[in-house]
Amino acid sequence: MGSWISFDKDHESVAKVKQYCESVVFVQFYGQTNDLKGSTDNITGKPKSKLGHLLSELDKEVRKASKIEELEITESMRNILRKMAEIRVCMADCETVEDCHQKLLNDAERFQAIYRKRGHESEVLEEKHSFYWGTRQQLLFGKVICDWLATQNSEKAPMDPIFGTLLNPTGGRVGPGDTGFFHDSLFDDMGPFAYHSAVHDGFGYLITNHKTGPGYAYLNKGLFGDWSPFGGQLYGIKYWEKICQKYHPDRATLEQFIFL
Repeated sequence: MGSWISFDKDHESVAKVKQYCESVVFVQFYGQTNDLKGSTDNITGKPKSKLGHLLSELDKEVRKASKIEELEITESMRNILRKMAEIRVCMADCETVEDCHQKLLNDAERFQAIYRKRGHESEVLEEKHSFYWGTRQQLLFGKVICDWLATQNSEKAPMDPIFGTLLNPTGGRVGPGDTGFFHDSLFDDMGPFAYHSAVHDGFGYLITNHKTGPGYAYLNKGLFGDWSPFGGQLYGIKYWEKICQKYHPDRATLEQFIFL
């Protein structure tokens, strides 16, 4: 893994990646910005939900640390997480707001350790794209990050996806980094470009920043390797076209989705 031409993953590894990819098709998130059929247009240029606003505020608090290795979970962060708990609480599991808040606080400590160890600030989501905060797409990217980091660290449960988004707020946007043209032109909500962008960015971020995960060429096909953002693009989109044709998430009813 990590070669320029990607050919070294075995069939079992690729099969596990595909299994994981299929597991996220019908995932939604409590408090996500866009509803089931909603869009992420940027008419207002502001976060479009309470969760989006809170995530943006939490990101600003993280960036206040004078040095990466000195990041602390401040009282302001705890208060923001308390407000988030009211949105992210999982009623289906009989979870209380207090339970959710404590989980977020525990996850924040794990995030703190990961952030410090990584050693650099997260990429900035520009103000003109702040509508992206708290969207399903951003949280789906965050879930990929947290799921794989939990596996790497042999943890029983992953962090809340919000902490994955804080590690790279632009993750999941179509196109490189925080550019607007590609995302505005190609983002298709529950289509192949959206799903591919979420996992491609997630797997690429993981190998680049934490030396774990399948890498950009997550299906082990293409001319570019696991460390190149060009890796896995064409084959990834083709794979997700087949998955979307198989499951039709864009036609699914609310009852078909799992909320996290």
